[in-house]
Amino acid sequence: MNKEQDIKSIGKLVFLHFFPGVIGTILYVIILRQGILSEYPKVIHLSLASFLSMAPLQIGYLCYKSYTEVNSFNFFKILGLKSKLPLKEYLIYTPVLLIAAGLAMLALNPLTEIMLSWFPDWFTSLYIEDMAQYSKPILLITTLVSFFYLTIIAPIIEELYFRGYLLARMKWMGNYGVLLNIVLFSIYHFWSPWLIVSRSIAFLPWLYVVNKKNSLGLAIAVHCLANFTDVIAMLFLLLQV
Repeated sequence: MNKEQDIKSIGKLVFLHFFPGVIGTILYVIILRQGILSEYPKVIHLSLASFLSMAPLQIGYLCYKSYTEVNSFNFFKILGLKSKLPLKEYLIYTPVLLIAAGLAMLALNPLTEIMLSWFPDWFTSLYIEDMAQYSKPILLITTLVSFFYLTIIAPIIEELYFRGYLLARMKWMGNYGVLLNIVLFSIYHFWSPWLIVSRSIAFLPWLYVVNKKNSLGLAIAVHCLANFTDVIAMLFLLLQV
């Protein structure tokens, strides 16, 4: 990627990281308040909000930038982090980074609980709920949505936007760019701010390796598998219903 394409305005970087999340969170709250799909868990509402706003905004912006830069809507032409990792390195880095992130999240759980206590119940209840209250058919639908959208489609789109486009244009900052990218990405999840610190710390090694290896594929692999842990949790819940 040409250095002329680097994004050197911190304000612009903050805006590009936050804007999809702001719009998505607003739509998410509207969907909840209007009682749309009220019989379903909130993860369904979040998925719908993401599908209708965050994903289109991210893909739309990539298409727009691609057209202005290379006169083509094929945004893969403007993405960075295109180095191809050997299969052996995928098989090593993916589980190691995933396990490291998981252990870090567990270790940081006390901090997460403290931060969670700072927020009023009316706010945390917008996202946190007891999934065991739902029937087996509802949980099955939720599991399928979580697998196909939240585990595959959404994280791939996020990685194309946040890493393939944004992080690739922050390389001029060196490792500070990696740190800023993961912190802003953590804040972008406005519906769960109590996870900002733990998410930033836990996934920083992942992004460091992604940036070092210049591999968008590694970013996608770890992100998808990290989200898949939620699907596993729901499968266990399904077996108990």
